[in-house]
Amino acid sequence: MLRRWLAAWAVSACAARCLAATPVPTFAKEVAPIFYGHCVSCHRPGEIGAAQSLLTYDTAKRWARSIKQQVVARQMPPWPADPRGSLPFRNDARLAQRDLDTLVAWVDAGAPRGNDADLPPVPPQNPKWLYPTGRKPDAVLTLPEVTVAASGEVPYVQQRVKVPLAQDAWIVAMQVRAGNSALVHHMGITEVTLTDGVSADDLDALAKVARQMGLPDDALTNMRPAVTDPENPGAYDMLGVYTPGSTFEMYDPGSGKLLKSGANVYINFNIHYTTIGTAVSNRSELGLWFASEPPAHQLIRAPAAVSTIIANGRQLLTDAQGTKAEGTDVAIPPIPAGAGNYELVGMTAFTEPLTLYQLQPHAHMRGKDFTYVVVYPDGHEVTVLTVPVYDFHWQLAYDLATPLELPAGSKLVVTAHYDNSPRNRHLREAGVDPQTCGPDKEAYFRRQNQSWHEMFSPLVQYGIDTRTPGGDARRKLSVVEAVGCLTQTATGGWALRDAGEPLVSALQSTSASALEAAARRPLGQRSFRLVGVEVFNPRRAGRRKVAVKGVLITAANDSRLNVTSLQPVAGTCL
Repeated sequence: MLRRWLAAWAVSACAARCLAATPVPTFAKEVAPIFYGHCVSCHRPGEIGAAQSLLTYDTAKRWARSIKQQVVARQMPPWPADPRGSLPFRNDARLAQRDLDTLVAWVDAGAPRGNDADLPPVPPQNPKWLYPTGRKPDAVLTLPEVTVAASGEVPYVQQRVKVPLAQDAWIVAMQVRAGNSALVHHMGITEVTLTDGVSADDLDALAKVARQMGLPDDALTNMRPAVTDPENPGAYDMLGVYTPGSTFEMYDPGSGKLLKSGANVYINFNIHYTTIGTAVSNRSELGLWFASEPPAHQLIRAPAAVSTIIANGRQLLTDAQGTKAEGTDVAIPPIPAGAGNYELVGMTAFTEPLTLYQLQPHAHMRGKDFTYVVVYPDGHEVTVLTVPVYDFHWQLAYDLATPLELPAGSKLVVTAHYDNSPRNRHLREAGVDPQTCGPDKEAYFRRQNQSWHEMFSPLVQYGIDTRTPGGDARRKLSVVEAVGCLTQTATGGWALRDAGEPLVSALQSTSASALEAAARRPLGQRSFRLVGVEVFNPRRAGRRKVAVKGVLITAANDSRLNVTSLQPVAGTCL
């Protein structure tokens, strides 16, 4: 017994000496470098976290307990993506475990100051441009000043700035400065070409007339996208996006965004302002950094996973009545009052190879979660991004650490949920009045949405090879429609049996009129294996005559469809 007591005492004494020998972290030596590297871009005077400035010891110490709670819970720095359900991202803002442990040890030790001589250089006050090496932008576009009223509904403001270039350029980094971040909810930036003889002022006048007629601002204008996907002219590049938490972005080596020049080429800023109780003026800026030579890959940013949309288990038809939701071709039904888990599933299949670089989900205050999944041509699936707790105050863009190459025939599926219940803290914080539309009211998906409306905008940025303009026609697949009998296979999968010959389709989704035509098509002798079909809940239509759309993938003795639409039609199957 005595020997065991002596041994335990020796171990305890050794541990005490080891703990005593471990230096206690101080603000000056260990903590300030962490704050300066990860936190003070927001937590400093003049920025969104100014109320909890971490630039100095005196201002940081008063928040010590809160700092510990926030970093232990991984709520700060903001990084909503779940690393266990996502691929790695190169802009992952989470603290390394050693930094987190240092902050906890500092707080537990009473937040000692340390020797000011150990302090690292204080980051420059209010840095205007965030390029890592301090390089100034090659071009800065400044928007005219806008004054926003103290309250009321503010229609989207469109401002256009002439592209200040004599020849085309390639962008390797950009930064949107919103001016007043409390005022700007989000900003979509595209490059447009105006019709010859039409000026930016003419467009403003036409937009005003359209609003008076109750039409969307762009209903009477004729702006054409200046930059489109060379392999898919129907897809145009969204040059930039500003959302809370996203302002500066720098592209992977060998990739960049095309900026076109021309006599009538403008950058169009579509700005959603939100009122803050006081009439305030705002002036935004866009900084651009250019490459010295064309990159190997041209980046295209566009809403993805919106070719087909399923709302609470029901596929939406393109000719259904109602206002088409912003960024989509369908009228999305409103979120019912009190609904706590309204579900939208969107998808787009790719007929040619592409490379995913960035993912950026966007919704408003009812957004609850987002998940991005890739369904490959052979049917296996990879979850690319999971945001289990979406926060519209921190709408981040996620840059893949390794760009994801997708073969032709792949499909991106994005699932989002919305909370319109009293449990949603964002609704409680906003208050309940006719503007904010509380949980006792429906929430609508409109063309130009205020923050109390909703959006489904699963953005991606993908790359196409600039060295083979127009793509390789041999690699491009087709979207087709086939009508046949839906059957579950012996292995638990699904197939389309007794199908007629597939017809090439211009759309991945479908309409009521197209389904009527499909119902008249006879069955046949073709068979197709269906992949990525579970999202359509095929058990409800098993052994029925159905119209199926998807990318046609053919190999030896195997024809597959990566499904983008599945709808029962009139008729029977044996």
